[in-house]
Amino acid sequence: MSSNETTHLAIERQQIILDILRQEGVVRTAELKELLKVSPVTIRADLKELERAGECEIIWGGAVSTKPATERESLLEERSKIHAAEKRRIGAAAVDYIQTGQTIFVDAGSTTVELVRHLPKDLEYLRIVTPALNVAVAASHYPDVELVMPGGVLRNLTRALVGTQTARSMEMFNASWFFLATGGFSIKSGITTGNIMEVEVKRTMARRAKKCCVLADSSKHGREMSLVVMPIQNVDVLITDTGLSDEDASALAAQGVEIIRV
Repeated sequence: MSSNETTHLAIERQQIILDILRQEGVVRTAELKELLKVSPVTIRADLKELERAGECEIIWGGAVSTKPATERESLLEERSKIHAAEKRRIGAAAVDYIQTGQTIFVDAGSTTVELVRHLPKDLEYLRIVTPALNVAVAASHYPDVELVMPGGVLRNLTRALVGTQTARSMEMFNASWFFLATGGFSIKSGITTGNIMEVEVKRTMARRAKKCCVLADSSKHGREMSLVVMPIQNVDVLITDTGLSDEDASALAAQGVEIIRV
């Protein structure tokens, strides 16, 4: 490998690391090793370059940002308290698309977990595949639900498993539905998220499911985050709340999306 190619790859890696630092304020060497497929020595060298540039401060096991966050997500526990009533209604409405015997993907999120919490208690059989700890805990209360969790690295902020191992584990399933959480949705940018370590897991579940249902409260409409999961035209159903206007609902429906407002 030439020195120019090595430099180019280093620049690409450091930009990815910088993006994560700006989103979350912290990076961990173990997670970066899994994401970037390089050695811990290489990761430490990249972090030293970013530290010299004033972007971060190296700590034990990783680094913390020295700059204000530009697109930082909030903790799962904090997000669960925002628009809580709307999220419960959205989750309850999503249950109508579930049938006994299906295999479904349930994404990590504070709205998607409400789907599981509203499942009927007399459900005969359902397989739920999820990377999310909160979804798994909710599903574990149903004796006739077969719960499957992939391997991977735990992302503490969202309590979700992420990385190549997680995405690869999803490849073995053919699901009837993917119930997807999102940081934002719009006609222009589609379904978007802010974390580079979660986006490939979401894309894999979308690819392995026959249909996709987005569960998102209306505050997410028009919000465009930095990473695209899929175009809006790839969404089969969007379940949101009545805060989404008639005009916006019609515009989304014109893209082929079934809009449910609850």
